[in-house]
Amino acid sequence: MTQEEVESTLKKAAAAKKRAEKAAGDAQRAFEVTVADALREGLKPARVAELTGYSYETIRRIARQYEVERLREPTVTSRRKAAPADD
Repeated sequence: MTQEEVESTLKKAAAAKKRAEKAAGDAQRAFEVTVADALREGLKPARVAELTGYSYETIRRIARQYEVERLREPTVTSRRKAAPADD
């Protein structure tokens, strides 16, 4: 190949990579919105994790990012753990 052909191929490959990265970013945002919607509709994070194959922590991160409210009130135990310690 000539240098011009190599440069042209390189430019095309770089453009294709940028398009793929943009498409992947768009797909990631669409996935996150769908997860947040599912949580708002009442699906539990553990079930969403099971259905999607993503970890429970990833689902929780998405919920926080999209400001999904808690699905249930904190338990007495979790409130105690969250409260500052009395010394």
